[in-house]
Amino acid sequence: MHITLKTMVVALGFAGMASAAFAGPVSEQMLAQDPSDSWLHTNGNWAGHRYSVLSQLNNRNAKDLKVAWTTSVGAKTDSQATPLYHDGLIYFPQDNKVFAIDADNGKIAWKYEHKLPDDWGGYNVPFFTGKHRGVAILGENVYFLSNDNKLHALNYKTGKPKFVADYQKDGIVYPKDFAKAGDANGYISTVGPMAVPGAIILPMNGTDTGGLEGFVLGVSPEDGKLLWKANMIPRPDEPGGDTWPAGSQKYGGAGPWIAGSYDPDLKMYFTGTANAYEWNPKNRGGGEMDNVGAASIVAVSTDSGKVNWRYVGVPGDPWDFDIPQTPMVITIDGKKTIVQPNKTGYIHHLDAKTGKYLKADLFIDKINWIKGYDKNGRPIDMIPLPKEGGDPVEIAPALLGGVNMYPNAYNPNTGNLYLAATESSMKYGFEDIKLISNVRHFGAYQEFNFGDEVDKAVNVKTGKEVWRDTQVGKPGYAGGMLTTAGNLVVYTTQGGRFTVADARTGEKLYELNTGIAAKSGPITFMHKGKQLIVQPLGGTPGFGRDEANGVEFGHAIIAFTR
Repeated sequence: MHITLKTMVVALGFAGMASAAFAGPVSEQMLAQDPSDSWLHTNGNWAGHRYSVLSQLNNRNAKDLKVAWTTSVGAKTDSQATPLYHDGLIYFPQDNKVFAIDADNGKIAWKYEHKLPDDWGGYNVPFFTGKHRGVAILGENVYFLSNDNKLHALNYKTGKPKFVADYQKDGIVYPKDFAKAGDANGYISTVGPMAVPGAIILPMNGTDTGGLEGFVLGVSPEDGKLLWKANMIPRPDEPGGDTWPAGSQKYGGAGPWIAGSYDPDLKMYFTGTANAYEWNPKNRGGGEMDNVGAASIVAVSTDSGKVNWRYVGVPGDPWDFDIPQTPMVITIDGKKTIVQPNKTGYIHHLDAKTGKYLKADLFIDKINWIKGYDKNGRPIDMIPLPKEGGDPVEIAPALLGGVNMYPNAYNPNTGNLYLAATESSMKYGFEDIKLISNVRHFGAYQEFNFGDEVDKAVNVKTGKEVWRDTQVGKPGYAGGMLTTAGNLVVYTTQGGRFTVADARTGEKLYELNTGIAAKSGPITFMHKGKQLIVQPLGGTPGFGRDEANGVEFGHAIIAFTR
């Protein structure tokens, strides 16, 4: 069966109504639970595990899955959001809209649309416009961060806005006023917010629209007013502040691209950060300075906004690796540990409280940018940087990384991480930093050599691979991983193959060729006594990967039954 569509929300199972225990407004106590009846966080729980305690669907009966329904939200660009589900409705952001989808039948229950400013546009902005990576829910509100950095609090049953808060004013983040922008376009938001006790967490990214430093904001759930503002790049008087040339921090990048995690005991929000800007490092130390805060993992106090620690995974970040992936919070041998599979091809382990480096496990086959990490968490024998204007160098993995924006998962029962990984390399060189549309260009270029998509399980303690599913001759990444107490792992390849596998062995239990690229992760929940799995699909060709998979861009509404 071949289906062409732009965005499809596929529900596998039977439709129905949410259980009474998980109906009504969402409390902080509900947010603190691992997902079961509802799916209340982009990554399932605060710790970022994407693990559901549900087991009605399991490795014994997954072979009997059939499609219940499909729908479309008419997407114009990549569908990158993981949905939420609560009280009978699925919440999905796309193209600066929020859709509430009836879990009974896939019909749109309500839609909220935000119009971007008339002067929206500029350098590199179309690449991000319309893309979102989630929403948050707390009380009676669904919280949506539009591309122009406005927070919309919408009634979860009606979509009626309670408030709209604007953070591109009053010095919170720089305004998107092109007449005054100078060498930057302002901030753009694609990351979803997170609800934690007392605050909504908002990542703010100005990295690749000309270069502005990244922030994480904590705002009031009641009215969106700013509670605190955490800078990802250290100030000159902070630890790590001397790893940037004077004045370069203000255009240094390091914005958070991907949803972070939270620990309620430590009261810390953990986020990976993006590349330093420009990609050519000559204005920020020439590759000789660490540029702490960029390509880093950062821990922020959710009480005060104070940055408790920063760990830099790619000092100087000359390869545009960055490490923005979600830092999972996992207890290993009694120690609360940050575990982050990232672009470098390694899984980094850090002490969650202090940020102390513990280890880094290699998870890809082809790598040459370093020979490993030393006991202090610094790269060993990093390949020499190419000269500006000289011959490019061959780097593995490519800057798209061993894993990219597509979410990974962790199952505490199997002890495995499930990675949406790939093998790749690139030719990479530096060029002069030119002014384009009044902003500084990257100052680097690359030519990708894409290898196979490799979806795999890796033991979190040992770092050893447990199983892999290789898409031979098909480059790209799975859209994201989900795992459950029913001993399942669920993912959809970039070629559009929806897959349910045994979490311990990787044995495929159910497959459906949708023919649509996946660029977001699936979720699962209970609805009228039945467990459903929902997978958003849809994406445009990008970086040469989709074309090799033979997928097209379209949309449709399809019903599946069980």
